[in-house]
Amino acid sequence: MRPSGARSPDGPVRPPGGLPGDDGPSAESAVEVEIGRVKEPARLLRVSTMARSLLDEARGLTLDEHARDTLQHIHARVVEEIGDSVAPELRDELQRLLPASSETLTQSEIRIAQSQLVGWLEGVFQGIRVGLTLQQAARPDLPRPPGPASGPGAGPYL
Repeated sequence: MRPSGARSPDGPVRPPGGLPGDDGPSAESAVEVEIGRVKEPARLLRVSTMARSLLDEARGLTLDEHARDTLQHIHARVVEEIGDSVAPELRDELQRLLPASSETLTQSEIRIAQSQLVGWLEGVFQGIRVGLTLQQAARPDLPRPPGPASGPGAGPYL
């Protein structure tokens, strides 16, 4: 039997009788935990912007072996930098995005790995936005979180 508040492989375990409206953890504390998973949001945003720019630049280029090796090294370094900015459970998840091979990846493999990383970062930021929105709904006196980015390149990806 797990203690109250323990984690399962699928995420947090609801405490006994943990239905909405009971005396279990509040939605506000759950939001704070989710937002707290990112230790250095400014650093994460900088690295994310760099990773997205790198992916955009690499899309239009034919990558020779040296370029692929360099991109693979940068990718590993970016994952390391991001890992230093997030909680251990996100760091473990991020490590699983690293390519399994230590050999130089193909052009397609590099682009896929970089796209996975950018998508993962988008998911983290989306989680923060949702957390802030839920926090705002629970406490209307708090300032509203910024909306989605606007302009070229912003918006949903299909």
